[in-house]
Amino acid sequence: MRTTAALRALLDFDTADYIDHARCVGRDRLDPALRAWMAEAYEDVTVFLALDGDRLSRQERSVLRLAELVFQSEWKLALPEGESPEQVAARGGGPLDRRGKRYQPYGNVRLLNHALGTRGHAPDSAVERACWQAVRAIASGWRAYEQRTVDGTETWAQDALPDPALLGERIVRLDALVSLTGGRAPALRPAAAIPPRRLRDYLTPHGRANILEHLTVLPQTTQHDEVTFLRVIHLVEATTWGVLARVMSAAEWLRAERWEYASECLDRAAALAAAQTEALLVMRRTMPVEHFHGFRAATGDASAVQAFPTQLLHIHLLGVHPDKVQALHEATENAYVLLHQNPDFEPLRDLLHRVPGEAAGRRVLDAAHRLDQELYAWRKIHYGVAMRYLPAQTTGSGGTSGAPYLRSFYQDRLFDADRSLLPQHRSAETAAPGPWVRARPVLSPFN
Repeated sequence: MRTTAALRALLDFDTADYIDHARCVGRDRLDPALRAWMAEAYEDVTVFLALDGDRLSRQERSVLRLAELVFQSEWKLALPEGESPEQVAARGGGPLDRRGKRYQPYGNVRLLNHALGTRGHAPDSAVERACWQAVRAIASGWRAYEQRTVDGTETWAQDALPDPALLGERIVRLDALVSLTGGRAPALRPAAAIPPRRLRDYLTPHGRANILEHLTVLPQTTQHDEVTFLRVIHLVEATTWGVLARVMSAAEWLRAERWEYASECLDRAAALAAAQTEALLVMRRTMPVEHFHGFRAATGDASAVQAFPTQLLHIHLLGVHPDKVQALHEATENAYVLLHQNPDFEPLRDLLHRVPGEAAGRRVLDAAHRLDQELYAWRKIHYGVAMRYLPAQTTGSGGTSGAPYLRSFYQDRLFDADRSLLPQHRSAETAAPGPWVRARPVLSPFN
């Protein structure tokens, strides 16, 4: 086994000190020695789990799996952004050594997914429940943070505060978002008021709430509204996973011609999509443009193009849009979604064309139309956000054209204005994924 001292150092990592330091100075100014230690610790953790997993206790394995998620973000941020495959090869690295783009570590998205339970083979009902719980916990914690800011008792990310009127509107909107979660799922046990000190403390019954409240919210700067930006990322990720799970389940029920179950899944997906729109509006209505510019550079090449559940949801709804292939190919961590260009893959739009015109079939189409309306509303607002916050002629952080890129796709829908199903996009040819596509279990998008 690796040395006992090395294992003990990993298990006893001072999580509270890390969080407090990152929030105090901004993660972009994290102590280089601490980041270097965490980057090296990530590699140690992977070795422990790969070579010594059978010698570890159950608790040690659980703590190290969580440590792997915490440390990987700093490991990814420890190298310059945007390494090309050629640059990786030049330093002797291979596909698994490429650290990828910034979205995942910027938002600590893997930790969020851990709290949502999307890393396993959970049924759609469990994913939906976890997503509603996360939305409630995130919105409630964010609201409390803003209230402490108003009261003058909050200590971190307090630069460039919004006007009091905007903070007041933000709190009202967050209250409304919390109310949307009522009756959807039992609330998580409340998070600790201060970050727990040891990683094992995030594995207790309060652990999921502690992860959402403390480990995922580490802005790169001390700008107050970067917390807003991060929280919206987390809320959109959480709701999208829930919508995706229900859409995938609806597709299976449609293939089995179980119309009543398909319509229920689509109705539930539409409710989550409505919450997603409200989450985005919190930022759109209460974050001044100049505040976004105050921290935008620190987001690096993080981009919604790299948001895996968003891209996969679009594919399961509408198929792979031929004009998105290049952007998806360049987001190497998620480029395997291009395997859905398989001509045998049937997105929801194809399946809906086979729904009968009788009453049960009409209920399916009505539910699908509600979902389509909610997602279209979100895409319109997202496009408006890009138009508002990105200066004219500015490219998106992920390398796309920004607002013009979104304009190309935001009207891509299931139904047209008179509620007729639209035809499926078809690529002229199927592009083979490149050598940097990483393998994922075919039947488990929730890994």
